Amino acid sequence: MEKLYYMLFVVLKCPSLKLKKPSGAYIPLAMVVHSLVMVSYCLITGQIICDNIMEPPNVGSMTDGHGHQKLVAFLSYRVNGQYIMEGLATSFLFTIRGLDFIVLDLSEATNTPRINRFILLCIDCVNVLLIFFMEKMFLKLLGYLLG
Repeated sequence: MEKLYYMLFVVLKCPSLKLKKPSGAYIPLAMVVHSLVMVSYCLITGQIICDNIMEPPNVGSMTDGHGHQKLVAFLSYRVNGQYIMEGLATSFLFTIRGLDFIVLDLSEATNTPRINRFILLCIDCVNVLLIFFMEKMFLKLLGYLLG
């Protein structure tokens, strides 16, 4: 098999190109790339592409017992459907949960002072609990945790 590859590269020669870097091109900063990745992650988990195709309403409305219309942000009784605001809210929670791992990694750096490590760990613990209870509240609002 190696002889076959060798024969292929004997026949094919790589052209000698003298390429130069464009003058206006530069390497973006790490935080710019990280921010773009986090924003794209938030939009993709919020199903923004599916929302553009299906065009659901931003929020819905529901009639209460007195006949008044009331705005609702969560689409009830449909597992596969959602309003745009519901998707963006949950994707925001997913993104914050992902940022918790970054904060946890920052707290374990060797050059981090002890007080900063303690503050970062406290912020991380509060954030994990807050996100957990908010996601549990979302599930209760949707009626998934009634049984």
